[in-house]
Amino acid sequence: MRKTDLKKLYFNIYMTYTNSYTTLEEIGTKYNVSKQRVWQIIRYCKLGDGNYYKGLKRYNDTYKSYREEFKDADSKTLNALMRDWMKLKNIRLIKNG
Repeated sequence: MRKTDLKKLYFNIYMTYTNSYTTLEEIGTKYNVSKQRVWQIIRYCKLGDGNYYKGLKRYNDTYKSYREEFKDADSKTLNALMRDWMKLKNIRLIKNG
């Protein structure tokens, strides 16, 4: 799929999640993606105010800045920092930690 097609697909998945009581599994079945992929799409769309690619860039930029700021941190510490950042952005996480 081209990026423009994926952008539409991701937006449709996000809007279905936002505007209905459909489960992640039902959305995945409807759009032929896994439940986990649906959740990934929704998280990045939330970070990007509905735009998956904007949210992905925001996530990656934040991760990069943490990596630069905490040069000696291991991946476990960086992941904890990212989870805290996501919580501050009101992005619900599946895994507690």
